[in-house]
Order: sequence, then structure tokens, then C-alpha cells
Amino acid sequence: MGRSKIAVIGLGNYLLCDEGAGLHTIDLLRNKKFSKNVDLVDAGTPGMNLLHQFEDRKKIIFVDSGNCGLNPGEFIRFRPDEVKSRKTRKNYSLHEFDLISFLESARSLGKIDETDIIIYCIQIDKIEMSQEPSEKIKKTLPLLSEQIYFEIENGGIAHA
Repeated sequence: MGRSKIAVIGLGNYLLCDEGAGLHTIDLLRNKKFSKNVDLVDAGTPGMNLLHQFEDRKKIIFVDSGNCGLNPGEFIRFRPDEVKSRKTRKNYSLHEFDLISFLESARSLGKIDETDIIIYCIQIDKIEMSQEPSEKIKKTLPLLSEQIYFEIENGGIAHA
């Protein structure tokens, strides 16, 4: 069986509280019945290893946590060309890598020209040693997973 044309890729680290929000979203999406063939990918903190995910994909939805300028637990949907990374890279260490910088590198390598890329970023509340997300993130994760499910099933975003 070949790879699906659509992938939802969760990023983060389960061990650092809200840093695992993208992965927890993938867990929630696994309980959904999609009418389309969709790959749900728990990518963790992959760095450049993520490049192979672009092969044969028409659409990739990334789900990550971060400082996206919102209130803790709120999320935003955007495309890579709508934002710029605020991180400054001193070198090419994977420890300093972020999704936007990765996508810029992937584009320069010609990996994502034909792929529709959407990013959902959920605003972190706490980064600490814990396998459980904070209460604000826990409340938002079902809403985020519903939004992503709606987007895949209906080809667009839900309006409140």
C-alpha cells in the first residue's frame, strides 16, 4: 500500500508538557474516521529526517506548539509563506532547528514545490518535565483536532 496524498504530522516532545501538543493532537486524530486516506505521523523532533515526508504528498498539515503570540491554549492556522522565523541561526545545528527554518530549507532543495502546506501552532503555557499537557492545552486539543478533521473532510476551515 502506498503513502497517502494527505499527511498530518505532529511535532514535539511528550516529555516536556505542552511541547508535546502536536503529538497529543495526532493521538486524538487516530480516533477519527476519515473518509479520505490520511497518514497520521507522530514525528517527534525529527530535524532534516522530515524531508522524506514530502514525497508524493499533495497536502501536509503540521501541528506544533510554540510561542505564536497568542494566549496559552489558543491556536492559529497559517501557511509557511505568511510568517518568518524569529530564531537566528548561528550554525546548522539541529538543536536550533525550527519548523519555519526547516520548510525554508526544504523549499530551497525543491522538496515542497507541489505540496500544499498548512501549519497549526498552539500557544504553549508550560514547558517543564511532564508527560501531561497543561490544563489550558488539554482543553484546546479536542478543538484543534476537530478543526483539522473538518479541514481534511471538507477541504477548508470551520468558521465559529
